[in-house]
Amino acid sequence: MNKKVGYSIALAAALAAPFVVYPVFLMKVLCFALFACAFNLLIGFTGLLSFGHAAFFGGAGYFAGYVLRNMGLPFELGLVAGTLGAAVIGLVMGQLAIRRQGIYFTMITLALAQMLFFVFLQ
Repeated sequence: MNKKVGYSIALAAALAAPFVVYPVFLMKVLCFALFACAFNLLIGFTGLLSFGHAAFFGGAGYFAGYVLRNMGLPFELGLVAGTLGAAVIGLVMGQLAIRRQGIYFTMITLALAQMLFFVFLQ
């Protein structure tokens, strides 16, 4: 099949998906697909296993929820706040963990993710 035809079909399916599939379910599928792509990028290309991905995912949700509930900002600004919050968490965790390799990298990302879990739990 020609690539242009395949891309056109994929674009049409993506545009029609919100009208066919329940939008909340579709958003969850897209979020977990992005989560899986991040794992593929880190494990597949660099060979580093990270247990810290959940910290970014949860941190973004925490920041977005906090901004939406307590500050009363609109949904779009909540998304931006969640994205920026996860980026800051990634910057800090990355500066601490990227100098290690193998099991040390894995254990540092796990420890940092658990620390963040308990910070957000309080």
